[in-house]
Amino acid sequence: MATTSSVQIGILSPATPNRPHFKSLDGILPPGVSIAHEGLGLLGESYQDLAGKEDVIVTRARELVEKHKVAGLMLTGGFVTLFNPGIEAKVANTIGLPVVSAISSAVAALTAFAAKSVLLMTPFDRASNESIKTHIDRLGFTLHLGPSFDNRIPGTSLNLSQDQLFDLVQETFRKTPAQAIYFQGATMDPLPIIQRLEDRLGVPVVTSNTAMIWNLLSKLGLKYSVKNYGRLLAEWPSIR
Repeated sequence: MATTSSVQIGILSPATPNRPHFKSLDGILPPGVSIAHEGLGLLGESYQDLAGKEDVIVTRARELVEKHKVAGLMLTGGFVTLFNPGIEAKVANTIGLPVVSAISSAVAALTAFAAKSVLLMTPFDRASNESIKTHIDRLGFTLHLGPSFDNRIPGTSLNLSQDQLFDLVQETFRKTPAQAIYFQGATMDPLPIIQRLEDRLGVPVVTSNTAMIWNLLSKLGLKYSVKNYGRLLAEWPSIR
């Protein structure tokens, strides 16, 4: 049964909360769920700008919680946690609330679908993709890398239309089939085409944002069913 009570969750993102791709979040929020969004302002010309920023992240998380009445917190941006190991637990201990992050939430979602062979789609350069692959492969998965975008400025859009992104994913999947597709990097803005991809390719599609929303609300003991954005939000499986 879907939950109907109101709840507000916090989002702490690497740069600023006004990036265009965040508008797509509105469509995947379950009824009664709202967000309080703050930015770290740490992302410059390299994702390495996020490394070693534990104190800043903890401080900004505390400020967000003091400012907004949130039930839990999402740390968006895979490199926030990849380059600050253990930050999820540090923030949770500081604010006394459930905290989830992008990569760990995606791993939880892939585990819920029992998917071990996974196609990774990102807007990142090759070196960044390799760092994600190394981390996730160590957890028992086989991550297949999609195309890299080596000349893109971190945090900027790829300027692909929904149809162009769909065609890119479909062609990549044709060459490298897998048990699931995983989008890391919200600037790719895959949310509008998740259902279309699942209908066409027949495998679950997990994105960092859908995974974090599912993971955090599940940790809060809540369950929903959000249609048209893929199996994860529609079926709302239990966390394994």
